Amino acid sequence: MTIMETPSTGVRVRMYRAGLGDCFLLAFRGHDDKPVYMLIDCGIHSQYKDGSKIIDKIAKHIRASTDSHLHVVVMTHEHGDHISGFHLAQDTFRDIQIDEGWFAWTEDPENAFARRIDRARSLMLRGLHSAAPALAAAGSPAAENVNHLLGFFSCDEEMGVSSRETRDLIRGLPRERRYLKPKTPPLTIPGVTGVRIFVLGPPEDERMLMRARPSSRPGQVYREEDHALALDDALSTAFLAATSGDLDPDDWQRAEAAKPFAGNFRLARNVVEANPTRYPFFHERYGFDVKDEEHWRRIDTDWQLPAESLALKLDAATNNTSLVLAIELESTGRVLLFPGDAQVGNWESWHEGGWSEVNGLNKGETLSAEELLRRTVLYKVGHHGSHNATLKNKGLEMMTSPELSAMIPVHREWAYDRRPHPWKMPFDPLYQDLLQRTGGRILRSDVGLVEPKDKTSAWREFKTRVNAVDPLYLELEISDTR
Repeated sequence: MTIMETPSTGVRVRMYRAGLGDCFLLAFRGHDDKPVYMLIDCGIHSQYKDGSKIIDKIAKHIRASTDSHLHVVVMTHEHGDHISGFHLAQDTFRDIQIDEGWFAWTEDPENAFARRIDRARSLMLRGLHSAAPALAAAGSPAAENVNHLLGFFSCDEEMGVSSRETRDLIRGLPRERRYLKPKTPPLTIPGVTGVRIFVLGPPEDERMLMRARPSSRPGQVYREEDHALALDDALSTAFLAATSGDLDPDDWQRAEAAKPFAGNFRLARNVVEANPTRYPFFHERYGFDVKDEEHWRRIDTDWQLPAESLALKLDAATNNTSLVLAIELESTGRVLLFPGDAQVGNWESWHEGGWSEVNGLNKGETLSAEELLRRTVLYKVGHHGSHNATLKNKGLEMMTSPELSAMIPVHREWAYDRRPHPWKMPFDPLYQDLLQRTGGRILRSDVGLVEPKDKTSAWREFKTRVNAVDPLYLELEISDTR
């Protein structure tokens, strides 16, 4: 393996082919003409076959490619398919010098609102981990989908290490940690000139942060839905209370409020089962053997069926805390957009306010999110190309640069094979729009370089900038000259 080369101008972007997972290594030209490296995420879904072996190979390749020195590591959000590599290959990453770690403000342990979000997510996770086995034991098809979604919060195939444990591990790797907020003065990469980085999200406005699912407004995303997001502490606590006694009085009160029947209308299964003489009616009419013909009358776990909906909410809420970076090459104004897995509220918040000399621009200069989108020449497609992680009218439709290209970290066959609900990644209406807007200039981790039927001169020029189509990674160079 050789060192990842310094770009002549601009930046080299390497997308590692981690199946269903994000891992991007960027190389910029430093002051001494040596490369300066930024790693954005490194993960793979916990249920992806041989995921730990794939990530181990990727981490070792990163170490060799950077001469064991990463100048900046970015963690976009707390999902295993973005950060599990730091756990699975922790020995390798400990061998790498990491100067700075960039995190969203929502991960800041000193921020009171961030701590409240963290507690809510933790409670939801604990509750779902309690509900999933009960649903599986009852034969509910919801159990499999809950477990698939919980796979985003795990960092190994046995689901023994959580993404939040890995997040804490990552915090200990860099020499310096930065927790980033939107609309602050543009960042620079130490040792690099001519590059400005704008933080677009996650929003500090709680209303926007919690708006992760699409509304019924047409044109917002690539499939219309009508869902509201609520971090449901009470339901999570009720799931947890069903299997654990480790709750404080306030938690017990919330758990009781979330149950479908008041306490005086409920009988605990273990009490009834242990006292057939005292409760003959229930033994005769409701049964306690799954093969009993009266078993259908029982509703022991029916109240836990909302776990599937809760898991979807938690997944979307975590995606919406994604750290979003727009990397601008100053000489040409070209922009590389890395949105993590940001969803609706995060995207919409970018358009509230902007930049001027008040928040770090040159005198008389102003800049809006719409302008950054208009100048985007590389879009890292959010959430593996799913339907609700790319905004339409306030997102992709604003990316009007004739140079627009895209990178999609996806394995379509694996995603569509999820049961009982296939994951439509990439979502076809979005993918077709991407093909049209980019003129086929797309790199996918599953198929490599996409070759459109109509190979225009623009596509052929794009192909000359694809430095590598390797089984382990794809690499694209973006120049900062005209």
